Amino acid sequence: MMDIVGKYIQDDAVLRLLWGYLRRYVSDGGEFLDITQGISLGCPLSPLMGALFLKPLDDRMAELGCFYVRYMDDWVILAPTRWKLRKAILATNQVMSELRVIKHPEKTFIGKVARGFDFLGYWCSPAGLGIARKTVERMVENMRRLYERGAPDERIEAYFLRWCRWVTGGISASLKIDERTWSRQAKSM
Repeated sequence: MMDIVGKYIQDDAVLRLLWGYLRRYVSDGGEFLDITQGISLGCPLSPLMGALFLKPLDDRMAELGCFYVRYMDDWVILAPTRWKLRKAILATNQVMSELRVIKHPEKTFIGKVARGFDFLGYWCSPAGLGIARKTVERMVENMRRLYERGAPDERIEAYFLRWCRWVTGGISASLKIDERTWSRQAKSM
């Protein structure tokens, strides 16, 4: 990782600071292990490191002339022709191999845009942008867990309202939340 960071950052003080974040020790049964790969969970530098780590993919996609957008480690490539798509898939596989990254099989989708696809919790299709089914299922599961743990109705409702604000932040349509509907939904869980 430091090799990649070193390509873009030359300041020694900044590099030492980054190295301090990347290098860490963990205890395993009384033995301390020096971890020099990856990044600590919850590290505030994760977005920067992820952006730098996948920059070779960004650069390669820019060369291909396809529509490409990436947020952290999720990306979409849209190509006007099957030939350009195959070229983009090959380039993606080459870059991932060079970076020694394995694509998650359940998160990899190759198909026609006309069928629609999930991206960052939203359903993208020719009809427009909507909320992905998995996003709603996760919300329902989280509410169910809160209910099963005995959370007060106010806490469950607050979670639901925050979720609605979050999920509608990415789409122009807003969800209308009726308190009576909310109460019926909460009691039916």
